[in-house]
Amino acid sequence: MPRRGALLPVALWALVAGLIGIYLLLVLLAAADRLARPLEEITYGESWLLDGARQVARGDGLYASPDRLPLMQIAYTPVYYVVVGGLQRIVGDHGYTVGRVVSLLATLVGTLALAWSVRCLTGFWRFAWLAGGLLLTQNVTLLLWGSLERVDALALGLTLVGLALYTMRHTSAAAVVFVLAFFTKQTFFVAPLAAAIALWPCRTKLVPFAAIVVCGVVGGVLLAEWLTGNWFWWHTVTANANPLDLLTFSILMGSFMQFNGVPVLAALMAMFALPTAAGERVWRVYFIGCLVLLPTVAKLGASSNYWVELTAATAALLGIASYRLTAWPATRLVAPTVIAGALLIAVPAYQATATALGFAAADRLQLAPPRYVSLVGDGESTPMRVDSAFVDFVAQEPGDLLTDNSGLAAAAGKRIEFEFQIFQLLRADDHWSQQPILDAIAARRFSLVALMHPLDGSIDNTRWSPELQAALLEAYVPAGAQSGFWLYRPGS
Repeated sequence: MPRRGALLPVALWALVAGLIGIYLLLVLLAAADRLARPLEEITYGESWLLDGARQVARGDGLYASPDRLPLMQIAYTPVYYVVVGGLQRIVGDHGYTVGRVVSLLATLVGTLALAWSVRCLTGFWRFAWLAGGLLLTQNVTLLLWGSLERVDALALGLTLVGLALYTMRHTSAAAVVFVLAFFTKQTFFVAPLAAAIALWPCRTKLVPFAAIVVCGVVGGVLLAEWLTGNWFWWHTVTANANPLDLLTFSILMGSFMQFNGVPVLAALMAMFALPTAAGERVWRVYFIGCLVLLPTVAKLGASSNYWVELTAATAALLGIASYRLTAWPATRLVAPTVIAGALLIAVPAYQATATALGFAAADRLQLAPPRYVSLVGDGESTPMRVDSAFVDFVAQEPGDLLTDNSGLAAAAGKRIEFEFQIFQLLRADDHWSQQPILDAIAARRFSLVALMHPLDGSIDNTRWSPELQAALLEAYVPAGAQSGFWLYRPGS
């Protein structure tokens, strides 16, 4: 019996290590699959980031006035656009590849930073790697968002580097990195607040830390407002204030509880049941702050990227809690049992990922692989499969393109002239007048219009307003249909 009791924790930790190892392999394979598809938009919004990065690569400014074309919202603060656009200017435009590589590297660097922070707090690498592995695998969040052309991975990576620097007591350097994280995605402000709270009441460190963060953020926002003619705030705050959507909230909270309920509850229990050691306070405050902001998923357009920070905080606390629990004979089974259970809950999601990767690999291994580009459809979970010849046709079109699928424009190397969905939401909320796009349509500015629905049909479930539909019918005539798009040319 004593030998069996000694082997049981070993077996449970082996199960944890095995699950994390398998999941990590799938995370890397999924990232490789995305890098192998440089023209395919994986999730809605990647094309917006690519379009913004291309603006930087061309030397154009960001945050333009929304009263003239192109009508494209720059939804986030500028660091990601500048980094990806600068790299594209050096290595060339390779579709989504450069942005996805930046995100993947940021994810890996952030994982190493979190692991190093846990190593500093526990003194053991095995708990550090456990925390890093949980960050990447515990709830499929980083599987989905860690290698996309989106700002989340870079913002998270910078935040975790800042927290690692804070753990090492380099508080001024941490403050600088937190400012960079904020200017990568403007919602990443919890970590500097948590660090400031954790520094209290040590005023000798708190004052310079707060001065760097406040001056950096406020000064940066004021500078951006001045450089953009006061449109920076409109793009990043006003135009991002989407209305509440209870359906979105219920769906996302159901998904959150399914994959995050056990680890978040375990982290909460560890906070209240285990003593706090020096340096851990910042992670605990960070965790609580991220948890408090979770209801923001009720915003229309929200997704699981809203809890990437909570995923990181949970992983760190579970790594630290595992160190404490395994030190006591009476609680050695608690940590591996809870963590193994949390990881097993994610098996169906990773199984679906493995199946999708298998189908993708089978397509590529065919003697004559199909030539198509996958795009995000209009309200459908199944992606659109668009013939590559049609994408080439659009790319060779000499004039401007108007399309309600921004992924098509990005794949064809065209500028997004008008982002239908966002600007229709802004019109409905009285944040924008649609007169600029109506004037451009009346002037027949676009040599080709490609729409996912026919103009002579109902506007239900489309991204158009009645006025926009009427303007297009007045100025453009049908030119056939290809690959799920209805085409129109300027009328006489």
